[in-house]
Amino acid sequence: MSYYYGDQTRDQIAEYVKKNAVVILPVGTTEEHGAHLPVETDAYIARYFGDKLGEACEAAGIPVLVLRTISYGFSMGVVRHWPGCPNVDIRVLMDYIGNIVESLVNEGFKKIVMLDCHGNHDCVLRTVMRTVADKHNVFTMTLSPSKLGGEVYNKLKKDPEGDIHGGEYETSMMLHIAPELVHTDLYTNVDAIRIDKRLLGPVSTWGLQNTKTGLFGDPTYATAELGKAVMDAAVKNGVEYIKLYREHNEQSEA
Repeated sequence: MSYYYGDQTRDQIAEYVKKNAVVILPVGTTEEHGAHLPVETDAYIARYFGDKLGEACEAAGIPVLVLRTISYGFSMGVVRHWPGCPNVDIRVLMDYIGNIVESLVNEGFKKIVMLDCHGNHDCVLRTVMRTVADKHNVFTMTLSPSKLGGEVYNKLKKDPEGDIHGGEYETSMMLHIAPELVHTDLYTNVDAIRIDKRLLGPVSTWGLQNTKTGLFGDPTYATAELGKAVMDAAVKNGVEYIKLYREHNEQSEA
């Protein structure tokens, strides 16, 4: 039986509400990722991660529904200099995702997981979390494959500086997910990370290093094996978080 929300009838969805099903909303975007990766890279990762989490939840006996991936979002102006960045204003996006989540809450769902698969969306999803909590007393969750698979990535990666945009991590993911879309002949290390990484987080990433190619990292280290290892770890850890989240029932009173 399909775990896609959109494949269900209204009565089937009502049954999922009764079963306290987890609803997963993958959130990616469409933007340039250098010359070697497709512009839907983040959306591909979000869709794949959502599918694998859906499969793993079913295998673990967790009732689950997976929404179709949000494939358009907010990108910083620096990457919009290149083609391939249909942009959504950050406040519009926040309202859009917030409306979807609130609609799910109004249907009766209490366990909603947003998948954060694009760096610029962290603040968006966390604002939605807090807004929905204050308005409905329903506490949602965000999961990121890069964070859930981060320990494995840091252990196996070859680039000593890591990846921010279009480098070893994302290229490895795409080599695993859709290798036919990766143009390996167009790899370049021109925009390998060369900053003091202590500034990452306290300072907006794209303000730290000029990019000549639209990248912020080095894809030449990427392998499909690394992508698979990181995704496998992200799914394994993600299901554990989802199980804990679904089973946890105590919360603040409205």
